[in-house]
Amino acid sequence: MNSAILPPSEIDRWIFTVSPGRSGQGTLASFLTAHVEGAYVAFEEPQIRPFSPGALGDIERHFRRRFIETDELLGRGRVLRADAEGNHAYIDRIVAQRMRTIGRQAQRTRAHIYIDVNSRFVRGLCWGFTRAVPRFSLIRLLRDPVLVMRSYLNRSKNFAREQVSPGAPNNLLRLDPADFAPGEFYLWAWCESYLRCERLAALPGADKAVDLRTEALNDAVAMKRFMDDLGVPHRPAQILAPSNTNLKQGYGATNVSKDDLRLFERFLGRLTPAIRGQLRYLDHYQPPVIS
Repeated sequence: MNSAILPPSEIDRWIFTVSPGRSGQGTLASFLTAHVEGAYVAFEEPQIRPFSPGALGDIERHFRRRFIETDELLGRGRVLRADAEGNHAYIDRIVAQRMRTIGRQAQRTRAHIYIDVNSRFVRGLCWGFTRAVPRFSLIRLLRDPVLVMRSYLNRSKNFAREQVSPGAPNNLLRLDPADFAPGEFYLWAWCESYLRCERLAALPGADKAVDLRTEALNDAVAMKRFMDDLGVPHRPAQILAPSNTNLKQGYGATNVSKDDLRLFERFLGRLTPAIRGQLRYLDHYQPPVIS
């Protein structure tokens, strides 16, 4: 634990979600908010909630993301560079700012459990948070890597704004991306997220790590078992409507093609046997059905 960062005394349980993104984080956050008693569930915080209407709201949003609810507090921007360079001091400084906000929110909501649901956590902030709290639990939210890739490609995301380069020196999976196809960047991110969860779960402060498949979000029995395994007080599980999907936001459906599967096989060929052995999700992997 980093003695320079004092965790809020109101929180006696810290739970962090590890995910590459596009895996149901919004649905998971809504479910946890509705079911876990005494929890402050932070979904992709800090979010921007502008006060101004219309075009003024867009200007306010841009200003706030730059100076108030910054990219760095979200886990982007200079945090990515600090992660690539192993700059622990900078990451710890950002985590200290987040801790102060968490403490205020915990006081306001009388929460004693903090649950972080943010795909950017594992891209750098994870190291600072796990140095700052004495004990923590992990939720590894798992979706088929080809579906994750296709979902990101449908959204035409700027990979470099959200992720470090696959060749960065502090990655657990270092690959030269010089001849990567666009989809391979997201397959790399899926693998790096998985491996980082393994590393986090092996730290002395980790008390448990619970895997949750995205498809379980639609299964009340599976979600009850998940909350029991996580060891949180909860209400009876009731399934909620999915949130934050590509279709709702006007993007294409996550339909997998033969080219997607060929690209996945090409990417697997880049992995050493040692890395493949650590990616246990792939041990009995069945690719998604082609649409």
